[in-house]
Amino acid sequence: MKLVHMLSGLAVAVALAGCAQDKSEQVPAPTTQGATIAGSTAQNDLRLPNVSGSVWLKQNVVLPPHAVLTVTLSDASLADAPSKVLTQRAVRTEGKQAPFTFILPFNPSDVKPNARILLSAAVTVDDKLMFITDTIQPVVNNGVTKADITLVPVQQTAVPVKPGPNPVNQGGMMSGSQQQGAASSTPALY
Repeated sequence: MKLVHMLSGLAVAVALAGCAQDKSEQVPAPTTQGATIAGSTAQNDLRLPNVSGSVWLKQNVVLPPHAVLTVTLSDASLADAPSKVLTQRAVRTEGKQAPFTFILPFNPSDVKPNARILLSAAVTVDDKLMFITDTIQPVVNNGVTKADITLVPVQQTAVPVKPGPNPVNQGGMMSGSQQQGAASSTPALY
C-alpha cells in the first residue's frame, strides 16, 4: 500500500514540475514597428482564410512591456460544453500600446455551416487577467472576416476570508437569533 502512495506522490510531483516551467519565454514578441499580432505566420497560413481586425482597450492605460495579448477564434456551438478553440495567437506587447492589429488564419474545414464562431481577446499581466472581451463577436459564418474588439478591465474582486472563531459561538457561525442580536449590539469582526 505504501508503494501505491509513493508512486502517486511521484506522479503528482512530476505533473506539478511540468506546470511550474516559466512559459513566458514561449510567447513571441512582435517583430514589426506596429503592434501587430500576426504571430509566426507561416507561408501556408497566408493561403488560409482569416479573421483580422484591431483590439482596443476601453481605458486609456499604459500596458507594461511583459503584458500578453491573446486573440482567439472559437466555435461555441454546443451550449453545454466549452468552446472549441479553432485558432489562437498570443504575443507579448513589448511596450507597444493599443490599438493592436491581428490576423487569425483558420482552417475552413474546422468551421461547420451553422456553427457559432466567436472572436474574443484578453490581456494578461504576470498571468493575471487584466482586460477581456465583454461582448459576443460572431464572425465567419455571418460573412464577417474583419472585426474590431474593445476590451474592458476585469473587476478585481477580493476573495472573502473565513472569519475566525466568534466569542458568541466557538464554531465561528452564529444562529439566526444570535446574528440578529449581534447585528444590533456588536459589530461583526472579520
